[in-house]
Amino acid sequence: MEAQQNLQCTLEKEGFLGTFFPGTKYADKAVIFVGGSAEKRDFVEARAKLLAEEGFSVLSVGFYLWPPLSKDTVFIPVDYAERAVHWLKNNCPVEITGIGMTGLSLGAAYTLLCASMLPDISCVVSVSGFDFVVEGCKHMVVRQHKSYFSYHGKDIPYEQAEALSHLGSTLRAWKKNPNYGSKAMNRFYYNECFKDRTDASRIKVENIQGDVLLLAPEYDDTWPSDEAFPRIMRKLEEVHFPYRYECVIYPEAGHCLTMPEKALSGIGGEEKMNRMLAHFMTMEAKYPEGCRKARAKSWNKMVSFFKESFSVE
Repeated sequence: MEAQQNLQCTLEKEGFLGTFFPGTKYADKAVIFVGGSAEKRDFVEARAKLLAEEGFSVLSVGFYLWPPLSKDTVFIPVDYAERAVHWLKNNCPVEITGIGMTGLSLGAAYTLLCASMLPDISCVVSVSGFDFVVEGCKHMVVRQHKSYFSYHGKDIPYEQAEALSHLGSTLRAWKKNPNYGSKAMNRFYYNECFKDRTDASRIKVENIQGDVLLLAPEYDDTWPSDEAFPRIMRKLEEVHFPYRYECVIYPEAGHCLTMPEKALSGIGGEEKMNRMLAHFMTMEAKYPEGCRKARAKSWNKMVSFFKESFSVE
């Protein structure tokens, strides 16, 4: 298997962009690993490789941003994950008997959505994510009248981003609202601009065919995951979800969980990461040491959850 390290999957051949890291101790258990908003391929794959070092086979998958994929959060295909699942089941050089998936931030929402639609995904770790789909946009603010996500060439049901058609008044409302600080524009957007949303845009987490772990900070500037994940837990409880489901909220933590120190060496280390994030994340500026500890603890929680769900320990 050593010669098959860093096996590349391409759009032209496999229909998705990714890298396969064969596991060791639990090689037949595979985790599809996706990144977050603005997260470049090399950093995602550094974290994916670390998860493979825990013993699992890991398939990092690009769903946007990675060249030559679109840089815009518009019409992102669930199809990439569907093709990745098919490849793991039918074409992977390692015989795979179980498939999980994890993602951070935008990738966390993508993970929940994919798992809700693809029954072969049997365990999920969603990190600092969200629970409904909104309209996609270019350059963060330009409406496209299409969903963030798509499947087989069709929109995933979504909430229209009317607030972006009146951007000036939306920004003024954010700045005047005492509940949202200068770093919480995105939190304001998701909390305040979609209050009349319908159930059609909700990610149908109750359709997931396996265990679910939700990890979030106590306060999340980027996505209000600290509010979305308890909503998901209530829904799963309401429907008597037959699989294991758990939510861990980390106090004095930031949005960027499941990032162990070893994964940060490529971008200058933990201290540089904190300085960078502190510019636009409240908790990173207020609790740098708490955020560091939460990144490590949440990584360990994710690893132990996959081991338990795959029944390898």
